[in-house]
Amino acid sequence: MFDKKIEFTLDGGFECELPKMMEVHQYFQRHKIHDISEHAKRSLNSYPNPERLAGQSLAITVGSRGISGLIPVLQETVKFLKSHGAHPFIVPSMGSHGSANAEGQVKILASYGITEASIGTEIRSSMDVVKVCEMPDGVPLYLDKIAMDADGIILCNKIKPHADFKGLVESGLLKMLCIGLGNHLGASSLHRYGFHNFHTVIPEAGKRLLDQIHVPFAIGLIENAYDELMDIEVVEQQDILNCEPIYLAKAKQNIAQLLVPDIDVLIIQEIGKNISGEGMDPNVTGKPGSGVSGFKGPNIGSTVVLSLTEATHGNGVGIGMADITTRELVQGLDLSAMYTNAATAGTLATAKIPMVMNSDYEAIVFALKTAAIHDIRQAKIVWIKNTLELDTIYVSEGLASVIEGIDQTSLKAGSQEFQFDSNNKLLPWSAPSHY
Repeated sequence: MFDKKIEFTLDGGFECELPKMMEVHQYFQRHKIHDISEHAKRSLNSYPNPERLAGQSLAITVGSRGISGLIPVLQETVKFLKSHGAHPFIVPSMGSHGSANAEGQVKILASYGITEASIGTEIRSSMDVVKVCEMPDGVPLYLDKIAMDADGIILCNKIKPHADFKGLVESGLLKMLCIGLGNHLGASSLHRYGFHNFHTVIPEAGKRLLDQIHVPFAIGLIENAYDELMDIEVVEQQDILNCEPIYLAKAKQNIAQLLVPDIDVLIIQEIGKNISGEGMDPNVTGKPGSGVSGFKGPNIGSTVVLSLTEATHGNGVGIGMADITTRELVQGLDLSAMYTNAATAGTLATAKIPMVMNSDYEAIVFALKTAAIHDIRQAKIVWIKNTLELDTIYVSEGLASVIEGIDQTSLKAGSQEFQFDSNNKLLPWSAPSHY
C-alpha cells in the first residue's frame, strides 16, 4: 500500500523556506506520588477487614493503556492479596484491543512490562464471555468468563477524560467493567448505543453489573499533566458509583493542554493507543472521532501526523483525525487491528486515511502551502511529540508575541530551523531537553 512515490502538482512545488522554530515550556500543576510502592501499600491497607479475602480467587483487571506507575501498583496489589490468603491473577480487560484475540492482549500487556514474572502472578487471557444481565431495553451485558469464574474482581484502571464523550463518568472503573472486561462481544454490544449516549449508558451498565458481581475493591489511578501518577484511590464496591465522578473531576483539573489558541499547522510527531484511545487525545486537539460536542481545544487549520508509537503495534486508529500524513506511517499500519478497533467503537472516522505525502518534509510543506495564510514566514506552527507530553513544545517565530502573553508559558531564547535527514525525515529538536 502506497509503495510508489506520489506525484502531483503543487503550486510552486515543494521548495519552501520553512519558518524557524522556538522552544516553549508550558506549566501545569505538578502534584505527584514520589514513592509509588509505599503509597500503594498505604492505600491498600485502608481496605477494612482484609481477612475476608482469604481463599478467594481474584481477577485483577488491566487495560490496554499505558499508565504511569502501574507495575508497582499491581505488584503491591498482588502482594497485599496474597498476604491475606487470596489467590490473585491478572485478566486483560481491553475490549477488542490486541486484534480482539487473547494472545494479542497478552502481547499488549507485555509491551508495558506487565508479565507474570514482573507482577508475580499468573495472567489468564481469553475472549470468552458470559451474559451477566441486561440493559433496560434488553441489550445483554457480558463479562469475561475467566473473571466471572473467579470469586471476585478487582477493578484497576486510570480515571481520565474520555476521547469520545463527556459525562460524570468517562474513562475509568465503570467503563473498564462494562466495556474492557466485556471483551470483543461486550464492547461491540455497548458501543452500538453510540458515544452520544454513553454519558448515561456507562453509569447504567456499570450499576447493573455491580449489582450482579463481587468486587472486593477497585483501584482508581489519577495522573497529572506530566503523565505522572498523582493519586491512588482504593474504593469498596458500594462506593464506586458515587466516588468515580469525584475522581474524574480531579483528573480533569490536571490534564495537559495546548495553551496556544490559534494554530495554522499542528505537527504531531507520534500517535498511538498508548497515548490515547484515539491515538491523539481530542481533549487536547478538540477534535473527537465520535463527533460528540463538548471538546475544547485550539483553532487548528490542519494537523500533520508523522509516525506511530512502537507500543501501538500498527494500530493507527485516530489517524483519520489528521489532515496529512506520510507514506511511511501508512505502510506501517496494521489495518486488521485498526479496523477492528474502529468498528467495535463505532468511530469509523478515526480509521480513515488522510492525505498522504512522500516524506515528513513534504507533509509539512504541503500543510503550509495549503493553509489560509499569505506569508508562510508568519505561519503559526506548533510541533509536539504527542498529545500526552506537552510540557515542552515548539512553535514558529510567528507565535512569539502570543507566547509572551500567556502566563503559563516561557519562551526559550533563540530559534533554529527544522532539520531533516537524507530521506527528508524530520529530526528531533537538537537541544538536550527534547525527548
